[in-house]
Amino acid sequence: PIHSETMAKCGADTRASTAEQTAQLQHREEAGSLWGAARLAACGTNVAMIVGMYLEYLWAADWPEIPTHCEHRSRLAWLDLCDCFHRYTFSHAMLRGQNLTIFAIVGAVVAACFLVVEHRRVRRLERLLRARLGAVSTAEGGLSSKALAVQQALRYLSRYEALIGCAFPGVLLLVPFNLERPMMHYGCTALVVCSMLSGVCFYIAMPLPLAAGADGDELGRWAERHRLLRQKAWLVVALHFVLPATAAVHHFAWVDATGRLFGACEVFAILSYQLFLALFASDDFASPCAEEVAKADQKSKPLDTMPMAGQLIGG
Repeated sequence: PIHSETMAKCGADTRASTAEQTAQLQHREEAGSLWGAARLAACGTNVAMIVGMYLEYLWAADWPEIPTHCEHRSRLAWLDLCDCFHRYTFSHAMLRGQNLTIFAIVGAVVAACFLVVEHRRVRRLERLLRARLGAVSTAEGGLSSKALAVQQALRYLSRYEALIGCAFPGVLLLVPFNLERPMMHYGCTALVVCSMLSGVCFYIAMPLPLAAGADGDELGRWAERHRLLRQKAWLVVALHFVLPATAAVHHFAWVDATGRLFGACEVFAILSYQLFLALFASDDFASPCAEEVAKADQKSKPLDTMPMAGQLIGG
């Protein structure tokens, strides 16, 4: 009887611990939903601001005449040549009215939101990869193909985070360093584009499927979402090849239609960054709870039956 009471108490303690773990995991799931909603709200706000500014700029058609020296653009220095391509660009639209102030306020809030949600998401993936690296190194050795894939994924993830961390502040620098300061403006634009595009390339190049293997755990589900993201992320890369191509077409054709095409491609390239960041909402909303709760339930089941066994032994 004493053994039976002890085992019953142990089973009750385990069930209480399981209930506490379940509550904690449900809290994490609710928090993940809030982060995902914050990400989508930031993306939606930024897209609305960009599209609204640009459409109002096109509708107003309030732009200065193109300089006459642009007729001989092939012989111009690069800074003067860039000055010929301002019309129909979003950088030019930022100078209209109070757009710089709006961009500064909205952009600061959106950038802060993106930095916070991305830091949380990257830390979560990093923990999964480090846990997998420890398990694989113990079971297969540190030089196995899976261990090497995990190590490479960690390196690429670190570079992605560093590049994204440079891109967002770089965007805000476009407010003081606008087209009225062309040298600094083009430098900041190059920083943002190179950082963002390189970050996208590093992220989609991560060997997550190989690192996750065939396991159906949380890292495996993350690898599946990464595979789907990779199929869409190439649009971002493709637009960065289309943009200089349309600039070349406009340089040689030099008609209003090609200028509008170039400006539209620039705006689509900017919006593609928002699409890429919005797709990460699937990681924010993904529940880490299901498997952990199931494992906890499985651990509690054998102890539930132990009191009965103790009674049989005692009887």
